[in-house]
Amino acid sequence: MKTIQTGMGGWLPHSDHRSGFHFPGPALAFLVLVCGVRSLSGVGGEVFSVVGNGVGDKPRYKGGGKLEFRTVSVPVQLVHFSSADEVRIRLDLEYKVIETAPILLTSRFGTEYWRLMQYRDKSMVALYTDEKIDLSRLGPAVAHVNSARVAERYGARLHKGLSGFRGHYYFLIDQPSGEWLDVTDPPALLQSPNVTKTLLFTLADLSRYTLGLGGVQSTWKPGGPVRVRIEVTDAAGERFPVVNVPAALVAGDVRVPLVTQFDWIDAPTGWMVGRLPNGALPESFDLDATVRVLGPSEPEIRRIHVTVTTGTGTVSEAVVLAGTEPASLPRTADGRVRETRALWVAPSDIRTRADIRKLVNRAVRARLNVLIPDVFVRSSLLLKSSLFPLSSSVENGLDPLGFLTRTAHAHGLEVHPWFCVTYRDARFRKSLPGVDMIDRNGKVIKVGADVHRPEYRDFIVDLMVGTARDYPIDGIHLDYIRAMNRCWCAKCRAEFTKKFGKPLENATAADWVEWQRAAIGDIVRRTAEGVRKVRPRAVLSAAVFSNLKAGAEQGQDPAAWLRKGWLDMVIPMDYKMQTLLVYTTEAAFLDILDDDDRLVTGLSLYRRSGGRAVARPSGLVRQQIRLVRRMGIHGYCLFASPYLDDAIVSVLREDLNRLPAVPFYRTVAVPAGLGRLATDKQKREKRKE
Repeated sequence: MKTIQTGMGGWLPHSDHRSGFHFPGPALAFLVLVCGVRSLSGVGGEVFSVVGNGVGDKPRYKGGGKLEFRTVSVPVQLVHFSSADEVRIRLDLEYKVIETAPILLTSRFGTEYWRLMQYRDKSMVALYTDEKIDLSRLGPAVAHVNSARVAERYGARLHKGLSGFRGHYYFLIDQPSGEWLDVTDPPALLQSPNVTKTLLFTLADLSRYTLGLGGVQSTWKPGGPVRVRIEVTDAAGERFPVVNVPAALVAGDVRVPLVTQFDWIDAPTGWMVGRLPNGALPESFDLDATVRVLGPSEPEIRRIHVTVTTGTGTVSEAVVLAGTEPASLPRTADGRVRETRALWVAPSDIRTRADIRKLVNRAVRARLNVLIPDVFVRSSLLLKSSLFPLSSSVENGLDPLGFLTRTAHAHGLEVHPWFCVTYRDARFRKSLPGVDMIDRNGKVIKVGADVHRPEYRDFIVDLMVGTARDYPIDGIHLDYIRAMNRCWCAKCRAEFTKKFGKPLENATAADWVEWQRAAIGDIVRRTAEGVRKVRPRAVLSAAVFSNLKAGAEQGQDPAAWLRKGWLDMVIPMDYKMQTLLVYTTEAAFLDILDDDDRLVTGLSLYRRSGGRAVARPSGLVRQQIRLVRRMGIHGYCLFASPYLDDAIVSVLREDLNRLPAVPFYRTVAVPAGLGRLATDKQKREKRKE
């Protein structure tokens, strides 16, 4: 178990998923998301069609309405705090209605709230606000938030200190009468780091306060960094940083602009930072700053003018830039970076030769090193096997996995075919009678297969082992390695009673966990044993729930699978938009794993916006990969290939992955498929260091 030195203790996580809208695994999302990638920079607007999700007993809203979200801003930097339950705050949403509808978008109750991060203790607050985004009239408009109240059910209490909006959960599709219709996903614009970095303000008791200089740090070398801390001292004598203010250090004709300093996950450090001019430095600078204040009564503007003597607060450059520089990455003996950089590949990207070439080209451009192609989902198989027919959707004469493996290996990419282990449909189940799952009312469950049937476990294990035998692959990846549901068929009832000495109706939560884990664990164990006999260097990995409790209920036990040597790598599907919540989940995995080096974080490349799927802002992808590296996790897997757009490829190639890398689990830099796995002994020695 790693000790994570991040300074992020005290985060208060809550669910990032609304019941009914969580995609539990990579494969399902391919079948329900609307394809057609659109990149969102976060600044410059986003066209947004209002499409309902369908909640409760209400019909799904399909009444139309389209608008362009242009900007969102907080026009003040300092706000009066008087209550932990509500606050006066300004938040302006500029938009343009393109297609009218007699509706409003609001955030007044339920899961329709803004997320507010409190950077003092890294807690997340859910805020209901009073904006009314009116779609009844064409043209530009601005919705103003003038107050907010806390939704205690979904987050922490409000307190004083530096805060910032970090996105929105759902919007309520409302009516002027107050009778709401449905909910809709918010625009991706509101989650973009380019936007959220501007939505900062400080809460303090402003019934009496002073503003001033709280500190200065610099190398005081020409061209070196300098940062200043602007602080408010409130009526209780507490001091808090104030950021995002227009500020500069001035000396005659010399002007050093200061901007808010952010750390490696785009959280403000509390400082304003700039670069000193080259050449001889003056004896002193004047700090000139302007703070917009929303006090107990009227808004006001306050100026700060303080002289800073050159040499005050001299520190090293490392101190000034602490927490903002990228994490260092481990290296092989010959100096190459060791990091697993994987991509979950949609079936739609490997059905033709042209699509496969395009996929490999993009992966090479992004400097990834592992492709995980979805070769078996529902009843669609994208490889050749005597156990099940090749899908008719592939290009004539093409063996998708064979062609992909040859093409990827020629470019130094590993290939780990991805099997949706239990995600079967009715068409498949007709080919293997007797594996239907039955619900408690005696009805067939539409999606899945009964993992308690040995004939099904035999089939799926034989398919995966046979693939490892017949193809020169580098690994096998297990997705939907879970029961999918609770089966109440006659055979399950009888077998449960025999094992536990009581009827299935009397099963406890612990009984269900044990029952499901036995069947799922059998698949994992036998697959590992069989694959290693036919292809010893193949890497065994699994996509698992990021919520450990939910995974256990469906038979997952990733820590035990690693401990027993059945898996080489576990990949939690941590698809949350909020980077701070990703941290919480991954920290839980680091806590339970005996060997942290076997953890790779699954990150999403898409998000839902107005009833469709779009590529995430590239800045958010950068932020979350930086988080993974800072936590000491040696790899990431991106979901999924249809959303790897040009902006994300550019961020990967030009920033995050400037240096090529060999997968972390390979100890030497050699062509894909030939590197040896790091041994347990080597890993133990590494941890001791």
